[in-house]
Amino acid sequence: MSLTRREQHQLYRIESGLLQSDPKLAAMLTVFASLCAGQRLPAGEQLAPWGHIATWLDRIRQAAALIAEAFTAMAAAVGLLAHAVRTLLCALVGRRARRPQPARQQTGPGTDGQPNPADWN
Repeated sequence: MSLTRREQHQLYRIESGLLQSDPKLAAMLTVFASLCAGQRLPAGEQLAPWGHIATWLDRIRQAAALIAEAFTAMAAAVGLLAHAVRTLLCALVGRRARRPQPARQQTGPGTDGQPNPADWN
């Protein structure tokens, strides 16, 4: 695992402070470090380079996917609502157009309600 210059400096400062404050603990940590030298860290404890940025980008991608999914669902709902309203309006307009007209009373044999002049004899 490679460390940045700043991280190396911070570790050096921690080590220096530890050596001055508790020499016995520092000696035990030195023994531990020499026993563990060359061993790999467990997979769960290893950090990928730029790990925090990758995690941040993954969260942004997940949020963008959720937003896109929400917009898709909302567009489908609006389309369904528009279809239902259009169907309802067509049914109402069609019902008005098909209303039965009241029957006219015929005063003569003509269909227009006027007497037929041929019958006047």
